[in-house]
This record gives sequence, structure tokens and C-alpha cells, in this order.
Amino acid sequence: MRLTQESEYAVKIVVYLTRIDRDRSANAREISDSENISLKFALKILRKLCGGRIVESYRGIKGGYKLRRDPARISVKDVVETMQGELFLTPALKGIRKKSQIRGNSVNEFLFDIQDEIRRAFTTQTFSKLADN
Repeated sequence: MRLTQESEYAVKIVVYLTRIDRDRSANAREISDSENISLKFALKILRKLCGGRIVESYRGIKGGYKLRRDPARISVKDVVETMQGELFLTPALKGIRKKSQIRGNSVNEFLFDIQDEIRRAFTTQTFSKLADN
């Protein structure tokens, strides 16, 4: 399991949007400047976050981006999977949800336990918690 730079930046963008006033939207330039991400890359990430229904965009003079949901209901897993798909440690574990699906293979059982812990951490870590740190 490797987080892409795109996923890392997406997490930073969502933290930024969590920290601003919920009644206000932030434009892409503001976000990219604040998080030291090129404007072009920030726009690409924001499009994916909009497609994943994590962020919504607004047009016009007061346009920009803001969170679509309460940050307490958005997990790191939601954002990372929006950016790069299912999280899995090795290709052999892709699509595996229960340890019983790999019984008899001690290496994959061990790796599944690690993958399951990572998934759990990503699922329980919300953006309201991250923004408070």
C-alpha cells in the first residue's frame, strides 16, 4: 500500500477546507497557495474530490470549493479511496474483506492483519479530528 502524492495533497486540501468557516468557499488559487500545491495539480485533485462527493464547487464571484459533508463524517479512507481506489497491501489482498478468504496462507494472513489495521485507522480518522491537531 502506497499513498500517492495526489492522495497526500487531497488530504491536505480537505484539512484546509475543514479549517475554514463552513459558510465560506475557498478558491483554487487560495487552496494551492496555502498548501504549496501547483494550481494545475490542485484543480485536478479538487475535480476528483468533487466527483467523489467530498467537495462541492460553486461558480461565480463568490465561487470556490467547500466540503459537501460535515468533516466529522469524512474519513481519511474516503478521501484516499476517492483518489486512488481500494486500499490494499499486496495484489493478493485486493478485494479481500475477511481473513477467512485467505485461510491456509500464513504470509497473506499476516499481511491481511496489517492491512486491516491500516484500513481501520484510515476509517476512524475523520477530518474534524485531523483539523484539531
